[in-house]
Amino acid sequence: MNVFQRFFAGMRDLFWRSTRHWVSALGVFLTTVSAVSFLTILAMDLAGARDTYGGIISYLILPLIFVIGLVLIPIGLRLQRKREAAGQPPGFPVLDFNDPKLRSTALFIFVLTIVNLMIVATATFKGLHYMESDRFCGTTCHNVMQPEAVAHAASTHSNVACVDCHIGEGAGHFVKAKLRGAVQAVEFLAGNVPRPIPAPQVTTDICIRCHATERFGGERLHIHRMFSDAEKSVQTFNIYWTLIGGHRDGKWKGIHSHNGLKIRYHADPTRTTITGIEVTRPDGSTDTFSLKDAQAPAGAPWFEMGCTDCHSRPAHQLSTPEEVVNGALGRGAIDKDLPFIRRESVAVLKASYPSREEATKAIPAALSASYAKLAPTLDAAGKAKVDAAGKLLAEEWTRNNFPDMKVTWGTYVSRLQHDPGCFRCHGSKLVNAKGDSVQQKCSGACHDVITTDDEKPEAMDVLFPF
Repeated sequence: MNVFQRFFAGMRDLFWRSTRHWVSALGVFLTTVSAVSFLTILAMDLAGARDTYGGIISYLILPLIFVIGLVLIPIGLRLQRKREAAGQPPGFPVLDFNDPKLRSTALFIFVLTIVNLMIVATATFKGLHYMESDRFCGTTCHNVMQPEAVAHAASTHSNVACVDCHIGEGAGHFVKAKLRGAVQAVEFLAGNVPRPIPAPQVTTDICIRCHATERFGGERLHIHRMFSDAEKSVQTFNIYWTLIGGHRDGKWKGIHSHNGLKIRYHADPTRTTITGIEVTRPDGSTDTFSLKDAQAPAGAPWFEMGCTDCHSRPAHQLSTPEEVVNGALGRGAIDKDLPFIRRESVAVLKASYPSREEATKAIPAALSASYAKLAPTLDAAGKAKVDAAGKLLAEEWTRNNFPDMKVTWGTYVSRLQHDPGCFRCHGSKLVNAKGDSVQQKCSGACHDVITTDDEKPEAMDVLFPF
């Protein structure tokens, strides 16, 4: 009998033994079905046929079923042996490799073990890789992470993987993240997911992988176009320099001079209301500021100021209705010559809609209904402009509102602004022992204003002379 004949004979004998007890038979069934399914889906994945749930099924669920099946097989064989040897004292089987049948079975088990190890290793690697993908983070849990996924796709960090910011370096952070993910998976399956999802605090050591704290950023020009609610909307400009700054010539300058300070603070869990600040300067001097009319809660922890205390949503920014409309009018996506266009656009965006699907239909209809009353004499071209505006506003609404997760305008607020941002610390309420408040010098320290609410600023003629 050649090697192949002995191999298949061993396979036949093992299969016969494994199916004599229902436990081992179930193990054979689960192992076979999961292995064939895993290899089929893996081949489809390599061929480019992917879907939202294929990864979690092939790399997480099927390998688990496969391992369970492997465990059941020896258990069933042991139970069957006990059944056959009932009434006799249990003992270990005698393995005589002079027996050709035993050698064939052992050869088959050896080959099968190698194949099983390859399947489990591949599934483990692919499973970990899949769980670190944006597809897993943003879409596997369906609508739970939809607000974060949609905002991330439209951000300047869209090419940065979720795990690059939300998991620190090293095995400790990896294990912590996976344990946290397991808890979140249980919450998801139990329908006990917090709505909205709390914004996590990303530590500075993760940000500085790409963004050097001492890098000098220079100045950045900002031009904001604003529009009035009048019948004929008036465009005005806010133009200013942001003094990003950093470390240069041995000194810290601009907004990023905060990086040269060590700052700790007491705050509520959302870090919105700050009740105490402790500052250590580069020269080693310290100062403490406390809220005049309130004390920090007993046992409240100290937080160390980091990048996300200002850049609170760098990869998941959502807009306000006013920002959406001003931006669309400024770039000409909505015709500013339509009567009361800004007022009506903001109004339909701020209205309440039960679902994203309902908003997609209701917003264009509401805007058209408003103009049927406001401007009944609009010609066909004007009505087409209103329809186009309604469609655009509906799209913008769905980019910023997710009723299933209780996310709407203002749910997530960016702290990269005066209030609630800089003024959490830089105001008159926090004072030191001398009665001095935290410095609130904006001009020359954080930004230089060129013009505000100006209809025809000279700066625009200089910047855009033609």
